[in-house]
Amino acid sequence: MKTIGIIIKKELRRFFTDKRMLISLILPGILIFVIYNFMGSAFQNTFKPNTEYVVYIENEPVELKGLLEIDGLTFKINEEELTQEEILERIKNKEIDAYIFYEEDFYNKMIAYNPSLGTKAPNIEIYYNSSNQDSQNFYAIYTSGLETFETTISNKFDINNSETKYDLATDEDMSVMIISMMLPFLLMTFLFTGAMGICTESIAGEKERGTIATLLITPAKRHELALGKIIALGITSLTSALASFIGLMASLPALLGDGITLSVYGFGTLALVLLVIMFTVLFFTTALSIISAFAKTVKEASSLAVPLMMLVMLVGVTGFMNTSVTSNSLLYLLPIYNSIQCFSGLLSLTINPLNLLLTIISNGVMIGIGVFVLAKMFNSEKIMFNK
Repeated sequence: MKTIGIIIKKELRRFFTDKRMLISLILPGILIFVIYNFMGSAFQNTFKPNTEYVVYIENEPVELKGLLEIDGLTFKINEEELTQEEILERIKNKEIDAYIFYEEDFYNKMIAYNPSLGTKAPNIEIYYNSSNQDSQNFYAIYTSGLETFETTISNKFDINNSETKYDLATDEDMSVMIISMMLPFLLMTFLFTGAMGICTESIAGEKERGTIATLLITPAKRHELALGKIIALGITSLTSALASFIGLMASLPALLGDGITLSVYGFGTLALVLLVIMFTVLFFTTALSIISAFAKTVKEASSLAVPLMMLVMLVGVTGFMNTSVTSNSLLYLLPIYNSIQCFSGLLSLTINPLNLLLTIISNGVMIGIGVFVLAKMFNSEKIMFNK
């Protein structure tokens, strides 16, 4: 254990005393926080509806004038004397939001219309520009008003037509649903990319620089070297992943809106998430260290790690596709997939303790096998000194 501790200290000192390396560990989390906050603000500004619209209406029935009496919205109607062609041209140029044309005597024709006669129904023509967000918004507002009006004149029954709240989902329920869908994939991506950048450089980088021999001639046993390397790289990768995770969690309210709250998660849930993160990082570190030891250069190690990265992202997408957590305990023996399912279960507050335990045991066994394989690779001069 003393030898392993020395190796861990040596590796950690190398990473945490290098200012450039330290910045590269923390900077992603800061960038995620800044960029996601900026994206959230940009989205809110982009989709914030305009409160003033320029509209031209022809032959508007008196009975329908109330459609444009909406609190908080201003409608500039028929400001200038323009021909229909001029109005349509200005709509194309995004100077006017919409042009509405009613048939002559539209209201009386509508009241007298009988669908059973098979005659053509009175028509309303609404010209708008879908590439203009304001024009698109007005079209949605006005057509919604017309549909509501049409319902009132031929209303046969109502659905949820009272002030009672029929949607029983709380803000906390919505937060849990959104976070448990998004976060597992993002977490796995951050954990893997954080480990990939560090592990591919560690062993393959030492081989490329020719310094791996110094490490291998020490009296330390090969399994101690392997375990020390993996733990040190795991701690470093975890630091990078946690920085990204904190940046992401801090930016979620700005990115997804004020309705998102993190108060639903207690200390116990967050501690279990951290436990799964720790074993997942160690698994990624072990797998990437084996790849790094097999490669001749850092570039080759990065290339060899790409298929594993694609697998992680592919499995991570299952969190988006399936919002429910699998109840098949055998699937929790599969690395990567079990971590995704545990993150989803913990963040949706539906985790099965047995499945969580199986995930920890499975990943722990895989880490142990990885340490054994890496130790064997350290014993092979053909692998460690290949050129």
